[in-house]
Amino acid sequence: VPLDEGHAALGSGVLVGEVDQARALFHGEESLLDAFCAAVPDTEPAEVRTLLAKFGLKADHVLRPAATLSPGERTRAGLALLQGRGVNLLVLDEPTNHLDLPAIEQLETALDAYQGTLLLVTHDRRMLDAVHVTRRLEVAEGKVTELPL
Repeated sequence: VPLDEGHAALGSGVLVGEVDQARALFHGEESLLDAFCAAVPDTEPAEVRTLLAKFGLKADHVLRPAATLSPGERTRAGLALLQGRGVNLLVLDEPTNHLDLPAIEQLETALDAYQGTLLLVTHDRRMLDAVHVTRRLEVAEGKVTELPL
């Protein structure tokens, strides 16, 4: 939605992350572990394994070629990567697409615990109820309306 007036800019300390960007890094023949370590080179492999495990990606996932991951596994790997990069503005557009119920529940838990700013675009009413937000906006026909919490 374009601004009616004025200007908008991100603060100098804002680090933006998008799941689609992160998920795109996990399509090659290298292992998930190697792809992840290349994306966050200052992180030890043991830390990467721990971080991936928090998102339900265990040892058998970590050593597989990244290209063999399901869309849901790639999404979880992308979320883990964003956490590993210390993203403080997370932009999610329909994040539950391609996820099974356990993965959606993991995502809801992770987002509810997320300490940064979250811009969540979803039609998933269950997710909207599960994730604590401070503002809820609806965009319809080019108009933005603030909804009650």
